[in-house]
Amino acid sequence: MKNLRLLLFLLAAAVTANAQQKLLNYKIDTAIRHFMKSAKAPGVAVAVVKNGKVMYVQTYGVSNLELGTPVTRNTVFELASLTKQFTSALIITLAHEGKISLDDKLVKYIPNAPKGWEPITIRQLLGHMAGLALAFEPKTDGSYLLNYSRELMLKGAMETPMLSAPGLHWKYSDEGYFLAGYALEKATGRNFDTLMIDRIFKPIGMKHTRFLSQNDIIPNRAEGYIVDKNGNYKHNRRQWQFELTPHFGVMSTIDDMILYEQSLVRGDVITPAVLKEATAPYRVFSDNNDGQYAYGLGWQLYNKGPRHVAEHAGYTGTVYIRDLTSGISVILLTNRDANAGPSPILLAHHLSHIVDPGFPDINLH
Repeated sequence: MKNLRLLLFLLAAAVTANAQQKLLNYKIDTAIRHFMKSAKAPGVAVAVVKNGKVMYVQTYGVSNLELGTPVTRNTVFELASLTKQFTSALIITLAHEGKISLDDKLVKYIPNAPKGWEPITIRQLLGHMAGLALAFEPKTDGSYLLNYSRELMLKGAMETPMLSAPGLHWKYSDEGYFLAGYALEKATGRNFDTLMIDRIFKPIGMKHTRFLSQNDIIPNRAEGYIVDKNGNYKHNRRQWQFELTPHFGVMSTIDDMILYEQSLVRGDVITPAVLKEATAPYRVFSDNNDGQYAYGLGWQLYNKGPRHVAEHAGYTGTVYIRDLTSGISVILLTNRDANAGPSPILLAHHLSHIVDPGFPDINLH
């Protein structure tokens, strides 16, 4: 009789858990489809992971409107500025190994640097506190060039006026991350891309993750789109080729990003000490009853009560949120420009709240 009661209890628990999972799946699916309709997002790949266990993974829509190809778990999206967390993790890892120091001065690696760069440290570059501009690439008649060598990019950075003295003000800066990657190459004597692949991507098993190349044939690549003021799709013409892209160049799939998240949970490639340093508040923007909002090194941070949330987004419509308290992470990859229309960031927050009602209901963007 006791065995029968136990069996009935286990069956009832399994039925309840299955019903709860179906309801969760329905809520996530409904939210994503509503976003795609309102934001006119052609394609979406999404994953929800808790403490390394996949709770939900699904793909929607098309990766290429001209060909009508569906988004799959092997579709390769441009991560854009999600790249910065990889760059930060790589540099901090090598700093822990003594290959470079976050307190090194940038001018140690760049002879004949502008005088205003003399106080800049690698840490300030990663934390957007170096006083540098967002964009720095030379243009012709306001348009990007077709190809940018390292030397041309460095020349453009040197000729771009500083916005403030280093350490004085926070300013999101692609220029800073380019220079951090450039300094790492000089410190190690290695190509930044291959260093990242050897130290981060390969050990994690991210076989479909790579750096953007406009010349290469990239199987399953998602085309990027914008939506104009009349609601029509246009190509997101990010067709220029940069030789060094620590600020925006990583491309990946939803399955590879799941592997990355699971590796972060294990701490086997990017160690807990490295992740802790990257997600520690470096520049605090506000600290009040609504919580602390800050930037670390490659991560935006929000602390409220016991919750510690790290996140970042990319211009191409990508978002990665990690609730370091609950262990729930949401990875959202889209192929629609994030600068207009409903925000992919708010969708990712909403999905986090669906999975965990205790997730802070924040709107920082």
